[in-house]
Amino acid sequence: MTASVPPFTVGREDPRYIELSHSDNHRFVVEPEEFFLPATPDDVVASLQKAVTEGRGVACRSGGHCGQDFVGTPRRDLVLDLHNLHAIGPAADGAGVRVGSGATVDQVQKALFRRWNAALPLGACSAVGMGGLVAGGGYGPLSRQLGLVVDHLHAVEVAVVDESRTVRLVTARADDTGDLGELFWAHTGGGGGNFGVVTAYEFRSPEHLATEPVGLPRAAGRLHVQKVVFPWAMIDETSFVTVMRRFFEWHERHSEPGSPESSLFATFFVNHVSSGVLQLMVQQDADVDPEGEILARFVASLTEGTGVVGIPRGGVMSWLTGTRYMSQADCGDVMGARSASKSAYHRAAPTDEQLSVLHRHLHADHPGQASYVMFNSYGGEINRRGPSDAAVPQRDSVVKSSWFSAWQDAELDELHLGWLRGLYEEFFAGTGGVPVTGGRTDGCYINYPDADLLDPARNRSGEPWHHLYYKDNYARLRSAKRAWDPLNTFHHSMSIGL
Repeated sequence: MTASVPPFTVGREDPRYIELSHSDNHRFVVEPEEFFLPATPDDVVASLQKAVTEGRGVACRSGGHCGQDFVGTPRRDLVLDLHNLHAIGPAADGAGVRVGSGATVDQVQKALFRRWNAALPLGACSAVGMGGLVAGGGYGPLSRQLGLVVDHLHAVEVAVVDESRTVRLVTARADDTGDLGELFWAHTGGGGGNFGVVTAYEFRSPEHLATEPVGLPRAAGRLHVQKVVFPWAMIDETSFVTVMRRFFEWHERHSEPGSPESSLFATFFVNHVSSGVLQLMVQQDADVDPEGEILARFVASLTEGTGVVGIPRGGVMSWLTGTRYMSQADCGDVMGARSASKSAYHRAAPTDEQLSVLHRHLHADHPGQASYVMFNSYGGEINRRGPSDAAVPQRDSVVKSSWFSAWQDAELDELHLGWLRGLYEEFFAGTGGVPVTGGRTDGCYINYPDADLLDPARNRSGEPWHHLYYKDNYARLRSAKRAWDPLNTFHHSMSIGL
């Protein structure tokens, strides 16, 4: 493979070191002896082999959007920064597309559409790297139509370290059996930093979703997109509870795979009152519903009879323009921020009491302009598969949530962490402070990792952290770990255990 740029190393004296030492979450600093930026998979193998032979601690990252300190802790000597592994092209063998693990969501969306008129159910955060997104399962605004990102995964190329400390580049495919088959399965939601260094993925969709000759789904011709702002000033507790309950109940009614309603995806940013507003973002495939009636009925159903009036904007846009309109920018106040996040899968609507807890915390005296809960549409095609078909087991949820706070100054760490923990643990107080598996909830999402789940004072449910993420799939992931990383070369505070 021809490299577009040569590989290079950035040491402590290099002015670029300061930038590389901060990932997306500035609460954590990554300070290895050096960063290595490979240009090809062979570069990864060579640098990893040298590090392992010398007994150096090593980790890797692609987009750098992990919310926890998985790359910098424990202490690393070498960090492989993979962002130059961003090539996107046809798969070498048959239909499909090969994507370098350092490519970003934005790069992949644009390349798929412009070169093949194709799409994958990638996320709305444009700067997230494919390496970690796919390893954790991956979902986005097309997931109710197309499933999870890993439901389209056909192969993974990964540098692994065996018992003799020999580094090999192996490719595991969806139709492989034995240990190779288990390595592939482990990368369908087992999380990043566990089994080796992923250098590339190949995507080929299931037959019922592959509508383009390249083996992927066709991108929609147009999208209905709408952003609706609801001023907090016109929302009291009763109307808030009603609107939120209806959001969940709509998804409970419309989460069957293949239904026209599965062409709709919504994100509800339920912001702290200090931000002034709540914001609903909705998109829907206009090829499925040219007049946008499904979207209009959905938005209207949330506030009917409550007296709450939203301020809408948006319209009908071409697919790529609409996708970018609905994406979350990687610029502005989020840059340089310190943050914390938590997650939950919801199988049914929370109780009204829980929603009242949410309302009360959103009105607490807190500098929370960047504090919110984000509720995302789920279900549809995602729920066609069973819990063990891929490593990510949550296959009957209807909504997925992210609980988030961001701030700039280290002196505010405990204030913001305290607010977020207080909200989350009281909301889920009936199940030990966490969204247990089964019942109304079904655990947590490994791509929104939360180290608080390791703490029995915060996770009082009796469910270990790994069951909240992986449920019964954890035993199989541990078996794959023993087979492919027997020396535990790749590890962090929430990695798969030997």
